[in-house]
Amino acid sequence: LACSFTYVPILPAQLLEVLSTPTPFIIGVHSIFQPETQELLDVVIADLDGGTVNVPECVHISLLPEPLLQQTREALSMVLDPELEVADLAFPPSTISASSLKMQDKEIRAVFLRLFAQLLQGYRWCLHIIRIHPEPVIRFHKVR
Repeated sequence: LACSFTYVPILPAQLLEVLSTPTPFIIGVHSIFQPETQELLDVVIADLDGGTVNVPECVHISLLPEPLLQQTREALSMVLDPELEVADLAFPPSTISASSLKMQDKEIRAVFLRLFAQLLQGYRWCLHIIRIHPEPVIRFHKVR
């Protein structure tokens, strides 16, 4: 899986018009500018403070590639509902310890950390060093 987009951790107020560009991007915007982002028609907005994601009807988001999708669903299912792991056993254990909320949070984070590591593995094959400059420049070429 290779993605090509612009990433800006936090966009300065003077550059908010960049949000209207017709190219893919991931841009962080301070929550005080939320009214300006609500009028964007084809932009997925993830509100990290409020814990919401707004996906407009005109935007299509593809699913994760298999087998990553199924593995992630299964791992999350085991974290969120551990009883499923032993539901089909003829002689299930007498006690199933449910994780504390703090531990469950760590387990969910671990599932997604593993997912991102699997998605990004092999990215170094796409790096290309250009040595014609005084200092070498590293470029990302997804076609490699």
